[in-house]
Amino acid sequence: MEAQKNMKNFLFSLITLVLAVSAFAQTSLAQTGYVSDMLLLTFRQGPGNSYAVIKTIQSNTPVSIIEEKNGFYKVTLQSNETGWVDKRFIVFKQPKSIVLEQLKQENSSLQNKISQLKSSPQALEETIKQLEASLKTALDEKTKISHSFAENQKKYNTLIKQSGNIQKLINENKSLQKKNVTLTRDLETLKKNHKDRFKTSMIKWFLAGVGVLLLGWIIGKNISSQKRRSGSSLLG
Repeated sequence: MEAQKNMKNFLFSLITLVLAVSAFAQTSLAQTGYVSDMLLLTFRQGPGNSYAVIKTIQSNTPVSIIEEKNGFYKVTLQSNETGWVDKRFIVFKQPKSIVLEQLKQENSSLQNKISQLKSSPQALEETIKQLEASLKTALDEKTKISHSFAENQKKYNTLIKQSGNIQKLINENKSLQKKNVTLTRDLETLKKNHKDRFKTSMIKWFLAGVGVLLLGWIIGKNISSQKRRSGSSLLG
């Protein structure tokens, strides 16, 4: 009973996978066009009915569209031939005949796999083990990625916070630099003013000293003149 249950689960998973692959295949062919339901479509050398016909292509033939011009598509066939076809006769939905053929092939492949699994219980069990191991590996990888993402998120938040602090320090440093420039300018002004005042004081002291010496010289000269006069009076 357990083996049958595992087999049913496996078959369900396998069918789901096939359908998903089929849907993906149809999506990936979104840029592929198909010749619409008509007998034959002319495949020409240029974008117009006046160009020579290279060949004719049948309905449901897939073509890869390269460009559009004058109501024509430039296309490439599976044979790697390149030419122009009237865009009115190109559709982008897979023809039913192609879809049915693909489903038949997928169903045949699935039936073969089911037959192989039914005929070999060991192969079924081994396949289930492989799928379980793959699932466990995927879950472990998901856990690692989740942890890595959480760590990276923490680092990111830390960097954001640090970047804010760094910006604050940069702004403070700029402000201090401006203050330093202002203080240096003020200091230079004070030095200049102090130097000018020192020079003025020295000149004043120098002039005062010269004045004192000159006054002393004048007083001394007057005294000498008076003494000479007094001596002259006594002799007379």
